[in-house]
Amino acid sequence: MTPAVTFRERLVQEFAARRGVNARYSLRAFAGLLGADHATLSQILRGKRQVPVERIGLWARKLKLSPEETAVYAAVARIADEQARAASEALRHWAAEMMALLGQPVHRELLRLTRTRGFASDSRSAAAAIGVSVDEVNIALSRMLRLGLIEVNGDGVWQDKTGLAHVTPQSFRKYVAERVRSPLTEQGD
Repeated sequence: MTPAVTFRERLVQEFAARRGVNARYSLRAFAGLLGADHATLSQILRGKRQVPVERIGLWARKLKLSPEETAVYAAVARIADEQARAASEALRHWAAEMMALLGQPVHRELLRLTRTRGFASDSRSAAAAIGVSVDEVNIALSRMLRLGLIEVNGDGVWQDKTGLAHVTPQSFRKYVAERVRSPLTEQGD
């Protein structure tokens, strides 16, 4: 038998071992041993729900696992929780960036300005030309630099990196939509 890496895997193995000894051993009996709700335990065993980190120590003692094994399972669960939180936060940040591109015309207008002959590539003149505050331009510029839509060359000139033939509301929205699909497609590969 392959050693369990997660506490959920260990619970699945333990339940299977007990059923191997007694085919009539029920999920309710296993839940009763652990002091858990059987429906919750069922979801955990099926991978539909995470093992609550705060329950690992208690359940491990009831299963008579060593303190060292328990510590490893608890550490794995904490790391997984932290990674899930970090991934969720990154996804929320990315979604906010995309929604800002779609919802705030300053981004599109800033991109359009980079194509204007004689544009000075500074926040004050961009703000005046667009009719927004300098802060709004700086925030939009930072976002567009971060996302690779604009680049500042060695002379300090802002350059459009989108490759769009024309910057219209429709072409810009389509471009952003393509950028949304691209990361989602890459995650599935």
